[in-house]
Amino acid sequence: MKQVGLYIEKDRFTAAVVQRQFGKTELVDSVTVAFASEAELVAALRESSRAWAGCRIVSALPGRLFSQRVFRLPVNDRKRIEKVLPFEVEDTVPFGVDDVIIDHLVLADGGKAKGSEATVLCMLLPKAALRRHLDLLAGAGIDPVAVIPTFAGLASVAALMPAGPASVVAGGGDLCFIKGGSVAALRSAASASTAGPLHVLQGVETEMGERVEKAILLDADERFRTVFAEAGLAVEAVTPELGGKRAADAVSLGAALAGDVNFRRGEFAFHHADEGARKRKRAIIIAAAVAALLLCVNLGVKFSLVQAGYNKVDGQIKEIYRQTFPDAKSSGDPLRQMRDKVAEAKKRFGVLGGGVSALDIMKTVTDGVPKEIRAAFVDFSLEDDKLRLQGEAASFEAVDKIKAELQKSPLFADVAVSDTRMGVDNKVKFRMDIRVKQGK
Repeated sequence: MKQVGLYIEKDRFTAAVVQRQFGKTELVDSVTVAFASEAELVAALRESSRAWAGCRIVSALPGRLFSQRVFRLPVNDRKRIEKVLPFEVEDTVPFGVDDVIIDHLVLADGGKAKGSEATVLCMLLPKAALRRHLDLLAGAGIDPVAVIPTFAGLASVAALMPAGPASVVAGGGDLCFIKGGSVAALRSAASASTAGPLHVLQGVETEMGERVEKAILLDADERFRTVFAEAGLAVEAVTPELGGKRAADAVSLGAALAGDVNFRRGEFAFHHADEGARKRKRAIIIAAAVAALLLCVNLGVKFSLVQAGYNKVDGQIKEIYRQTFPDAKSSGDPLRQMRDKVAEAKKRFGVLGGGVSALDIMKTVTDGVPKEIRAAFVDFSLEDDKLRLQGEAASFEAVDKIKAELQKSPLFADVAVSDTRMGVDNKVKFRMDIRVKQGK
C-alpha cells in the first residue's frame, strides 16, 4: 500500500510517497513544487496527483492552526478517550466545541500517569479552516483520506531517530520533544521572533522536569538554530531519510508515515469514490470465484484421499475379523458380526450396557451394606438386568436398612425384598430382587 504525505506552504508544496509492503516501509518518491498563485497551486497539484492514483493521501495543515491542551485522564483506551475529551475541553477553551474538530495523541509521561491513566495531547482544529483546506484540494481533484497537524507528522519522523538523551526535534515551524525514545511533547513555534521558540523550550523543560540536551534540525530554519545555540544545546542538522532514501521535506514524510491522527471525522469524514468501490467489488468477486474454484479442487482431492483411506480400513477390518474368528464364515459386514459377538460375550459374562460387569454389581451391593450391620449373602444370581440375592441378617430392621441403602445406588432401578423369615439360629433369612439400570 502506498501513502502520500502532502504539505502546502505559502509558496510551495512538498509530497512524499511511502510504500508499506511485506513488513517493510520505503520512501518511493519525494518532490517539491513551487507556485506563485492559488491557480498555479491547483494546476500543479492536479498534475502531480496523476502519479498518486490508488494511493492514500494524507494532508498536513500548519500546526499554528490548531489549539492544544494537555490532560491526564483516568483512561488509556483510544475510543474511551475520544468520548471523554469533549467534556474535558469544554471548560478550557474560549469557543464552542461544536465549531472545532477534536483529536488526540497519547504522550510519554515519564511515569507520571499510573495504571490505566494516560497523558493526552488534545488538538482542536476550527471547522472553517478544515473546510477551506478540503475545498482547495477538491479543486485539484484531490480527496485526502486524512488531515493532520504538521507537528503530528514531525512526531512520526522523530520516531525514526535513534534513542538518546532528552532532545528537541525541529521542523516545519514545530517542535517535538523526545524523552526516553518517546514523544513527550509537541508544540507549534511559528512565531517570527526567537522569543516564541525559546519560551516553548523553557516551558516544556519545566513540564518534563528535565533539561533538553540536544537539538535536531530537520530543515534550514536559522531561527531555531539561533535559539538552540543561545540555550546552550548541542545542535545537529539532519536530513530525514527512509530506507536509505532522503526526503525533500520532513513534514510531508511525517504525514506519509502518520497513522493515529485524523481530523476528517463527523461531517468531514472521508468516503471512498464510486470508482474505488467498483474496483473493490470487482476484486472481491474475482477473489470469491478463485476461492470457490480452489475449494472445489480441494474437496475433490480430499474425497479421493478419504475414499482410498476407507477402502484400506475396510480391508484391515476384514483381515482382523478373519484372524479373530478363524472358524467363522466370511462375512460381507465383518464389523457388524464382531459387534454381535461382543454383545453375546457381554451377555455371557455378565457385562451390561455401558461396560458394567458382575464384579461391579457385587461391589456395589457390598459397599451398600451399612458398616454397623452384620449381614451375609449366600446366593448371587445375575441374568440380563435382573439380580437376585439371598442372605441373612441379625434383624428385620437390618434388612430394611440394607434395602434403603441399595435403593440409593445410581446403578439400581428398583430393589424389592421378599421371603423374609426368622431362621432357627435367630437370624432373619431374606431374598432381594433388584433390577439393574442399563447403560447407554
